[in-house]
Amino acid sequence: MWFLLLFGALLLLAGARFAWRPDTARLRLALALGAATLFTSLTAICAALATVGHQAPAYLARHPEMTLASVLLEGIAESLSPAILGCTALTLAALFIALGFYRESPEHERSVVS
Repeated sequence: MWFLLLFGALLLLAGARFAWRPDTARLRLALALGAATLFTSLTAICAALATVGHQAPAYLARHPEMTLASVLLEGIAESLSPAILGCTALTLAALFIALGFYRESPEHERSVVS
């Protein structure tokens, strides 16, 4: 999750910089950081699911009142937290990039001059 937080924060900064001053270099950086955020999210989800699969039997042994289904459902729910964080960062960055494209468009320049 630390890498996800780092890449997500850098992505948001890059997206905000593109919104403030749109240019190709800033867009490329935001897209690259978006890819890093996406793949880090997927990696974190896979690692969390693998941990659930590995730890579920020991957890069931310590908590015999629980069922396998309830342990797995709880584990899967917690394993999706990187997806929530990563997708939130990607969504906000996409909005920043959309704002940058809007500010860069010739129609926007005409409406500001008029």
